[in-house]
Amino acid sequence: MRRLSTGGVLVVCLAAAIGGAQTLPPETDRLVSTGKLWFTVKYFHPALAYRDLDWDQALVDALPKIRTAQTSAEYESAVRSMMRILEANAPAPGPGERAWIHHGWPPETAEQSAGPFYSAFLYKAANAVERVSVPMGGFSVNVPLSEPATAGPAVPSPSAARIYAAAYPSTELRIMAAYKIWGVLHYFFAYRDLIDEDWDALFAQFLPRLITAKDALEYNLTIAEWLTHAADSFTTPQSETLSQYFGEAPVGLRLRIVEKHVVIAEVLDPEALKAGVKVGDVVKTVDGETLVDRFKRLEQYVSASTAPRLTVDVVDRILNGPDDSSAALTLEDSTGNRKELTLKRSKRFAGLLASQPPGESVKLLRGDVGYADLRRIKRNDIDALFEKLHHAPAIIFDMRGVPADDSFRAIASRLASESDVPAAIVTGPIAAVPDLPQGSIASPSSSYFFVQTIGNSPQWKFKGRTLMLVDERTIAAGEEAALFLEAANKTEFVGTPTAGADSVITNFIIPGGVTISFSGEDIRHANGGKLQRLGIQPNLNAAPTLTGIRTGKDEVLEKALDYVSPKPPTPKPLPARAANL
Repeated sequence: MRRLSTGGVLVVCLAAAIGGAQTLPPETDRLVSTGKLWFTVKYFHPALAYRDLDWDQALVDALPKIRTAQTSAEYESAVRSMMRILEANAPAPGPGERAWIHHGWPPETAEQSAGPFYSAFLYKAANAVERVSVPMGGFSVNVPLSEPATAGPAVPSPSAARIYAAAYPSTELRIMAAYKIWGVLHYFFAYRDLIDEDWDALFAQFLPRLITAKDALEYNLTIAEWLTHAADSFTTPQSETLSQYFGEAPVGLRLRIVEKHVVIAEVLDPEALKAGVKVGDVVKTVDGETLVDRFKRLEQYVSASTAPRLTVDVVDRILNGPDDSSAALTLEDSTGNRKELTLKRSKRFAGLLASQPPGESVKLLRGDVGYADLRRIKRNDIDALFEKLHHAPAIIFDMRGVPADDSFRAIASRLASESDVPAAIVTGPIAAVPDLPQGSIASPSSSYFFVQTIGNSPQWKFKGRTLMLVDERTIAAGEEAALFLEAANKTEFVGTPTAGADSVITNFIIPGGVTISFSGEDIRHANGGKLQRLGIQPNLNAAPTLTGIRTGKDEVLEKALDYVSPKPPTPKPLPARAANL
């Protein structure tokens, strides 16, 4: 990395392009370059880690001049004016030096724990102040990445993220929002290497659209559409505007995609039962909009790691609307007859839809095969689970959803015959320097790495076969449960591929009162195999059918039972006796 001696004085160096008059870059190129410069200073310049510098306002003040510049000199002058805020009160030379580094992205909302993510100062012996050159198109800006450690706190103490709450922020703040979306995901999205498209190209594509967004809804939907390109079920925006667009209240019907139809899997609203709604009815229209059109309209704003998971997340929204509003539905029954009805939407149904199905969470099926519903089992239930299923030749664990808690870790320890078995590999980004060319290094990056292992249990171990039921609803900790049981005793999977989305989630806030969540860690199989955007692949494929839904059968569970405990063949009738015997 190139070093420039400055005698301890904070200097912003603008290096003009060599030879001839500079050509003024197009507006979008100027704004993209400014965004990369803004983010570099905002999250790598150590002064921003603790000093009261209004870097956001410096950007807001400079952007109109950057946008309207008619010559390269005017453009450069506007950038110079923005950088001037950093020149005052620079630390004097001292015996040491500090830089600002990030161990993942600490979440910006108070409701979410920081988990493994934090920022810190890196201290070292005094040397020349370290800098990086940010190309601006015709000139470059040298940004300090370290400073003399003579003042300031021992650890970073940046102010909390500023909340620009207006649903439709100013043009300058919408540009700032684009800068933060690009920068945070560029440096801290754990699965950036799996994005199919060039992230910088997407930045240049969506920035003008955010600028021209005519109102809060268009602004929010443009953000949501941009984030779908991350192809990550956890990279999602939340805002009041989006909640209203997608609908805050559901209808009391649980839906599933079965054989490419949106099917009613459970009726939770007593009024729907009175209206004649039945399990297995197919939804055809909602509020006069066909299901196909409604799905297409919503899916362009929903990010998902896999196509099957996308159907889950869209279908979860497809009946929603304002609280206490009426949903006009067209349903088709098993005979092909259609019925029109109106049901009330209510926020109270959201809790019912999030609840797990009733019934015993631990039981014996077909006499001796164990069944355990991990969606409801908690740590305190584990000893009773294994005592009840002690003599079972096999246990089927139901993980078609998310677990009630982390009880799967303790269960895995009762299945593993060896100690400290690796269950998952976890990596995350460390941002120590900007991702800019530095000498012979084209793109510097670093990461942390650790292996999750299965804890050791002194209790007796279950030695029978184990299966796990999975499908596209199996996500996050549900997939982590699959990784742990897979590593413990080679548990086999029955169903359809899982969501392909497991991570520790973090978030950031952008102007407009929008909070964006995303995957902060990369979680893989113990052998390094990819999980994200692939999911757990079943050993035995099984999916529900319309006929099965309508007759109350759990065909996936039945297939798992047949796999571990085949039904005895039906005896053939004996031939009739001869009449003379």
